[in-house]
Amino acid sequence: MVQIKLIVADMDGTLLNSNHELSPKFEATYKQLRRLGIRFVVASGRPYYTLLPQFEHMEHDMILIGDNGAYIGTRPEPVVMKAFAHDEVAEIAALGRSLEDVYLVICTQDRPYTESDDPYFIAEAKRYYPTLKVVNNTDELEEKVLKIAAFDAKTWQLNSGKAWDVFQDKYVVAKSSNVWIDLMPLGINKGAAVKYLQEQLGISKEETMAFGDFHNDIEMLQMAHHSYAMENAHDDVQQVARFKAPSNDRDGVIKVIEEIVLKKI
Repeated sequence: MVQIKLIVADMDGTLLNSNHELSPKFEATYKQLRRLGIRFVVASGRPYYTLLPQFEHMEHDMILIGDNGAYIGTRPEPVVMKAFAHDEVAEIAALGRSLEDVYLVICTQDRPYTESDDPYFIAEAKRYYPTLKVVNNTDELEEKVLKIAAFDAKTWQLNSGKAWDVFQDKYVVAKSSNVWIDLMPLGINKGAAVKYLQEQLGISKEETMAFGDFHNDIEMLQMAHHSYAMENAHDDVQQVARFKAPSNDRDGVIKVIEEIVLKKI
């Protein structure tokens, strides 16, 4: 078996359990990987700055990929893969405002914004975007916008899913859960970010292991020969991945690393 040199994991529904917590075993497992020179990368649909608090209790040199690959938190300098043009943000926001029970989060390089103060939406959004700020008009934002997340209170399957199809050829439209749809500039996805890192680190697809659970993880899994869908993953993801890991509530990522990577070294 080719030695694993790079491990990439999604956060919500994959590395984190249903309470959005890391496994108690994660830090010790990570330290073992680090001693062996195996790079561990987190790849999330959430912005980079919302990922940092999850790991602030531990010393690490992890690379954190945010906004579905639009932002790569490399050191000493991060990489912004691509941002929306101002008119693109306005176009997407206009459609979002026209859809019933749909609320947008505009994710800039520094913080997330929304125009809605709906209590239910704010409570749900702050689970993933704790620094969310309400503004009158997101079209007036001057910061770089890396991702736009659409929250559908009725689920995108039952409500707004087809409405976003108008942008399929113009932007990346990725389903990140049953109630969230993420839009990124064309060419941006977790897989493209992983490919960039593989090239920078000199690591092959055959030396890469990846874990995911939802549609926005598919391109990432395709960039790893050792691709794992979580037991709780969407059926579409199960069909793409070569292997299956136990669910996120059963420490699936940690168990696979222990059994496949650490026991074989």
